[in-house]
Amino acid sequence: MENEQSELYKAIDIFIQTTTMEQAVEVIEQHQELLTDKADIAFITIIHNARQQGHETTAKALDERRDFIRGIREEQDN
Repeated sequence: MENEQSELYKAIDIFIQTTTMEQAVEVIEQHQELLTDKADIAFITIIHNARQQGHETTAKALDERRDFIRGIREEQDN
């Protein structure tokens, strides 16, 4: 379980560091766990922590990344 969570956070970190939409899509394709509820909850936690630490700009950027993933999830559900 701990290793699974560690792998999820590694995948999130890789995704966050992408600079193009193409890279972001490629990372999501390689790390399908980013499309799970667990990943969404992890993003919420990371965003909340950034806001708590006064990093609003970072929180907004992460929120946009989360929305991107949610959009892909919705596309796949249709």
